[in-house]
Amino acid sequence: MMFFVLLLEMADLFVNIVQYVQNEVPFSLIAQSMLLYLPKCISWALPIATLFSVSYTLGTMYANNELIVVFGSGISLESFVAPLLLLALALSVGFFAFDDNIVIPSIAAKKELTKTMLKTGEPTGSADVTILGESRRIIWNIRYYDRKNSMMTGITLVERDTDGRFLSRVNAQSAVWTGDLWRFTGVRRFFWRDGDLADSSYGTWEDATFAEPPESFKGGGKPIDEMRIADAASHVAFLERAGLPRASQTAEYYRRFAFALTPLIVTLLSAAIVGRFKKNVLLMSLLISLIGATLYYVAQMMSMLLAKNETITPLAGAFTPLVIFAVLIAVLFKARPA
Repeated sequence: MMFFVLLLEMADLFVNIVQYVQNEVPFSLIAQSMLLYLPKCISWALPIATLFSVSYTLGTMYANNELIVVFGSGISLESFVAPLLLLALALSVGFFAFDDNIVIPSIAAKKELTKTMLKTGEPTGSADVTILGESRRIIWNIRYYDRKNSMMTGITLVERDTDGRFLSRVNAQSAVWTGDLWRFTGVRRFFWRDGDLADSSYGTWEDATFAEPPESFKGGGKPIDEMRIADAASHVAFLERAGLPRASQTAEYYRRFAFALTPLIVTLLSAAIVGRFKKNVLLMSLLISLIGATLYYVAQMMSMLLAKNETITPLAGAFTPLVIFAVLIAVLFKARPA
């Protein structure tokens, strides 16, 4: 784990080292940035580190003929590696929680720190946001949305009936989320009254019809893999309510669950390749680990691409690599030398 984490940390450092020097970034900030990047490195390194460590350990025992004693005692390989599988299952559960609660907040903090160090700022909100509300009946156009404080300014709302005909329009200077709905200020509302178009003005105005949750506006181009799992679920639900294309976002959402099972899959793969080599165990274990990780990530990349193009379902796009490797592991176990 330390080896692979070090490689990832050095890669990130060398990519930005020239900009750090040009901006005269102090060493303390660089060290802080690397510390914030550490959880992400652990997240990337855990699957390949697990694959390497298990394959090296079992490979060394096989090369030293220690497994002969185990098998000669009537213990099957499946029983012998059961504690490793339990550990891998625990790692998978912990991996999911670690990624959601630590990795995503830390990588967001690192990005903010990097922008400060490299003097590339970014607003805390989104400008010119336009979305379709629930059932595609309400169009929200917002000049500026403050994600941090759940506030918006320069608001135009157009309400339509189920056939798409105009019902009302609301212009508001600003709005704030109360916890249940939006409280608008500086409002002028246009609506039909007895067949004529009427209008009214209000200092403050609320209506449960316009209660689109703040999570619907928080995306703002932010990738779903940078959202907490609860925010990602809310964003996918919003896309579904609005009837917008959601194959790509849904596939990324499911991938978070599928990728958490990687430690379990690689542990099974390591057990399946026991007995394939007796010489150069360290080198061969590392080589097999790199090849296995590469094949898995390539399979995942291809399946996710197909899912995002709607060739296959998002669920299939996320879990197809796991199914492929599960079948491969079963074949390797069956063909394993006695």
